[in-house]
Amino acid sequence: MGIFTYVLDRVPPGTVDVVLSYCHCGINYSTSEDLVPYLRSKGVGVISASPLAMGLLTKNSPPKWRPTSPELKAACQAAAAAHCKKKGKNVLKTTMQFSLSNQDILTILVGMNSIKQVDENVAAAAELATVGIDKETLSEIEVI
Repeated sequence: MGIFTYVLDRVPPGTVDVVLSYCHCGINYSTSEDLVPYLRSKGVGVISASPLAMGLLTKNSPPKWRPTSPELKAACQAAAAAHCKKKGKNVLKTTMQFSLSNQDILTILVGMNSIKQVDENVAAAAELATVGIDKETLSEIEVI
């Protein structure tokens, strides 16, 4: 993430208008929180990619090549598979709503491989706009 400040401090204003942050603006890893105000002060928008953390926050196991610690993989699976399933909650919906609720992030990029996934993500966005996020589930996931 430090590359953004390194570059922006060395180029003329307006040279960079948007940055892509991959897996840094999600429910499990939000290292961009401190950086976003700086980016805004420079007139730079943020695109957040992979709110589902490259599969970490899905019911399926992430790909074996997913670069992360075994501890983080286990915690994400505990939140996604065990905790949310036990409570009848949808970790995908909560994760998408968490990312979509950050008004400082201009665009959220998420991979989808079926019409069902598109429908689920649209429903999560619509529910966020009308009902809001399930704060209790969000808090529980963040703790895990």
